[in-house]
Amino acid sequence: MIPEPKPRRPDASMTLITSMLERPLDPGYQQAADRRAAAGLPPATSTRTAVVIAMMVVTGFLFATGAQALRAAPTAAASVKSELVGRIETLQAQGQGQEATIAELRKQVSELEALALQQAGAADLTDTITQLEMFAGYTAMRGSGLTLTVGDAPSADADSDTGSRPSSGFDSGRVTSSDLQIIVNGLWGVGAEAIAINGHRLTSTAAIRFAGQAIIVDFRPLTPPYVITALGDAARMQQLFEPSFAGVYLAQLGEQFGITSELTAGDGLTVPADSLTRLTSAKPLDGGVTTRSATTGPVTSGTDGSSLGPDPGEQQGTEETTR
Repeated sequence: MIPEPKPRRPDASMTLITSMLERPLDPGYQQAADRRAAAGLPPATSTRTAVVIAMMVVTGFLFATGAQALRAAPTAAASVKSELVGRIETLQAQGQGQEATIAELRKQVSELEALALQQAGAADLTDTITQLEMFAGYTAMRGSGLTLTVGDAPSADADSDTGSRPSSGFDSGRVTSSDLQIIVNGLWGVGAEAIAINGHRLTSTAAIRFAGQAIIVDFRPLTPPYVITALGDAARMQQLFEPSFAGVYLAQLGEQFGITSELTAGDGLTVPADSLTRLTSAKPLDGGVTTRSATTGPVTSGTDGSSLGPDPGEQQGTEETTR
């Protein structure tokens, strides 16, 4: 006679889970607990948890104290640096306020000069002074022209340890002051009447120099990308610039070092006044007048103060490092 099989438990397939629920302690721990119970000792003492918590608090306090002790204490050099930074910021604010005052006073002087000349009947002298102020960068100019944006190579930061540009000292892939000088001189050579780099007007007293890896114009540092605005006959300047030495040089910078450039033509471009002679607002020239520039030939200024470009038939002047 075959005995009947015992009925299978519903949780027979979950033996591991069942054993964990029924015997949560490890067999070794369970035997130790049974021995404590047989000896009449309590299962566990509550003081152990309190001691562990107290030790954790003390350990955390010791770590915090050590970290505080390892922090560098403020040194005399840091205090001096903070003081110098504060003085520089204060002087910069004072300088900006004085520049605004000077600009307002120059505006008043210009208005009084124009009124005195008008009362004296010297209209021709007024036009001459206005034109000289324009060529000297005393007033802002607005008109058509070119916008040339030159930037460092995308990998300039990554390639900073690969060496420097030949005979320049600049890191590979970075625009140098010599690059900007060649490009600006090329724009002057194709007939630009007014040029600014990142909002800094270039005149006969301006210079593009470098200090370390920084490029400065009139002791004001520039940051890439370098946006060069050149007013004049946009179509003519673009046609002459691209095959010129400066245009070919710029193309080679892109091919050899990865330097980026973008040349676009536009209307309504603005070149501000020289930073040393900037006015709060520039008056448009009264009447179209033709005069001769020493470097660009006859220059025609429209009634709205815009630059219409040099006469294509005139011979261009010699390029200079600084304008």
